[in-house]
Amino acid sequence: MKRRSLPKIMWWLGYGGLIPFFGMTFALLTDASIPFLETFHTGLVLAVYTAIVLTFIGAMHWWVSLDIQAALNGTDFSKLLALSLVPSMVAWFSLLLPFNIALFVLGVLIIVAYVADSVLLFDKIDAGYAKMRLHLSVIVTLLLFAAGVVTS
Repeated sequence: MKRRSLPKIMWWLGYGGLIPFFGMTFALLTDASIPFLETFHTGLVLAVYTAIVLTFIGAMHWWVSLDIQAALNGTDFSKLLALSLVPSMVAWFSLLLPFNIALFVLGVLIIVAYVADSVLLFDKIDAGYAKMRLHLSVIVTLLLFAAGVVTS
């Protein structure tokens, strides 16, 4: 199956998704408040945003497994479907932890999701996605760890 390169909009949206990570981490580092979110702890808002991102990352497995189901053997299909749920379940559980611990757990989960994707997903889709995910994963993990240090 011939793969198309990623459309520019995917690059814009992918890297644009970093804006909340930078904004909330900056707010935590400077002890600033975020307009309209003053009643919430910024660490919680960052953790919830990360959990949503991880749910999206997991959904990629679901989409790919359904898209290429005919080309997959039963084991690979089952692995992709199972991994579609793991990131969101662990991310949800991390929201029950104290903010600083949750941010570290979520940072580790971003790395684990990238490694799992490099094993099970990246060879099935455009190489540009893997490159973008590497950049995004490194940046997000560093920001989450910095935020975790500040909130401890």
